[in-house]
Amino acid sequence: MNPYEAKTLVDMLTENAERIPDKIAVIYQDRRVSYRTLYHESNALANFLINAGLQRGDRVALAVNKTPEIITSFLGIACAGGVAFPVDVHQPLHQIQHLINTVQPRIMIIADAHRFLLNSLILPSHYICTVAVGPDISSGNYNWSDIISHYDPRPCGVPVSPEDPAYLNLTSGTTGAPKCAVTTHANIFWNTAAAAEALELTADDVHLCLFAVFAHPHELLARPLYLGGTLVLLDKIAPKTIIRTISEYGVTCMMAIASIYQTLVQLHDVSALDLQSLRYPESGGMHSSPTLLKQFEDRFHRRILPVWGSTEATGIALAMVPEQGYKPGSVGKPCPTYDVHIIDDNGVCVDDDEVGEMVIRGPGVISSYWGNPEETHQCFADGWLYTGDMFRKDSSGYFFFAGRKQGMMKVAGLKVYPIEIEETVLTHPGVSEAVVVKDLDTFHGEVPKIIVVPKSDVSLSKRDIRLFCEKRLSKYKVPKIIEFRSELPKTSGGKIRWSEL
Repeated sequence: MNPYEAKTLVDMLTENAERIPDKIAVIYQDRRVSYRTLYHESNALANFLINAGLQRGDRVALAVNKTPEIITSFLGIACAGGVAFPVDVHQPLHQIQHLINTVQPRIMIIADAHRFLLNSLILPSHYICTVAVGPDISSGNYNWSDIISHYDPRPCGVPVSPEDPAYLNLTSGTTGAPKCAVTTHANIFWNTAAAAEALELTADDVHLCLFAVFAHPHELLARPLYLGGTLVLLDKIAPKTIIRTISEYGVTCMMAIASIYQTLVQLHDVSALDLQSLRYPESGGMHSSPTLLKQFEDRFHRRILPVWGSTEATGIALAMVPEQGYKPGSVGKPCPTYDVHIIDDNGVCVDDDEVGEMVIRGPGVISSYWGNPEETHQCFADGWLYTGDMFRKDSSGYFFFAGRKQGMMKVAGLKVYPIEIEETVLTHPGVSEAVVVKDLDTFHGEVPKIIVVPKSDVSLSKRDIRLFCEKRLSKYKVPKIIEFRSELPKTSGGKIRWSEL
């Protein structure tokens, strides 16, 4: 990678507004937002926030759907020197309240659909006001449309540095309570620059990110903003809608979790030609099994690009790049600026093909959690992020995910990683989904338990699964407990709710 100076989101927005003002920045249904309009609306929001009393470093909570308003909110808060804080409105109320208490937002921007939260949440004593997105405005709230149309569309003049926090990104904590990763403008810049170089992205690319607003929200806009490209927003993840969106808008780069690609594979009436514009179907956020990769390629004649990323890495840090050679089951090699090692319990780098914990460092890696020095100390040391993910690296430098460190089990003293069992069972022609968790056993200490979702037209027995595994796995890796379900419990973002398993 050539040496760069990190830019802020404000810098990139300003440059695009000056250089390509008429280019479409955001597409949502029948709406088209140019870079000029995005710039003016973001500045108008910034001027309102400052006029309302927001100061540099103050937090602004976001409970907005995946519409153009979320992009303007994110950038407008940045222009004002504030720190965005996307809220997962699907969490239990007590968890949302805990996060409000932790982050102490001074302003909230909220869509009509989520306005009910205002009647239940206890807001901080220094809370300023609420901005309502939509026509249904309650007394005392400010109207989004009025703000955008009446406030000054010129820059507010607040200095914003690359090292300033841009937003707080929620992730799960080791104690079970969520934690907030302090993500700076520089973190976003370096991660985006690394991904753009690794994947050879250009200004001509059209991006569709299917992550939830509250999960890595910068993924919605950072790459097109950095490149001067176009982003497409889709607030629904119905498979046919995804296919139609890719085809209608010429999407070239798509980011989604594996379970969404699985739903596309299972569609019955979609032609491979519907994805002809798609260069890079990128899969992150959860493991992509070799079975899924093959099914998708057979169906759509496009290769899913598995990547590994995390909240703390501000997005992807390893990626499978076809030009480097494609290895099913691998997440590829480190992206530029990311230094990645695999270590044992003593902190010593392991040999090729040995499993250990992956640690990473680089300018895209965050350095702290908001108001949580205990978790910060536990996950970061000497500039390295301890990911808690177990990996092995082959002699060619490709990385292979082995499982979460906390998910690894000892069966009669022998290490067992769930991923190996899951990938084996997923090759069964009658299995749609499968996940492995550990259970306690008096004799063995811990044993693997597998939860299987059969395909809709298939009848499976526990004996079927057990015999299938016995022919393909070492005896101690064969699941001792087998459970069938019609579906796996998942979050609104499509990830598995492990606590319920």
